[in-house]
Amino acid sequence: MLTHSRRWWSVSAFLIVFGSIIVVFAAGRRRIGPSYSAVRTIVDRHCVGCHSEQPTVAAFPIAAGGLALDNAEQMQRYAQRIEERVVRQRNMPLLNKTDMTNDERALLGAWVESGALGPHF
Repeated sequence: MLTHSRRWWSVSAFLIVFGSIIVVFAAGRRRIGPSYSAVRTIVDRHCVGCHSEQPTVAAFPIAAGGLALDNAEQMQRYAQRIEERVVRQRNMPLLNKTDMTNDERALLGAWVESGALGPHF
């Protein structure tokens, strides 16, 4: 039978090991998700025509809604907004004129959910 002190150390050691496993799993899980390059391809194909410092869609002489997605920093800054409009509300791209697929929407959502990591991760 363990003494009170030994029991305390056993429980403490267990909690430390278990807690460490959880932290490592959570940190590793955060990095599991679509690559930035895969997401960048989707954003380039479906978003930057309107959401760019230099939009190519004639109806938008400036970035639509003031939202430019030309680089990783901008994409990360607006990640929650991307998730809301593209994945949840599904009202972007506007009228789905660029034919964004459900798989592409899911990939964008997974990128945001996994931490919206940039190209260096």
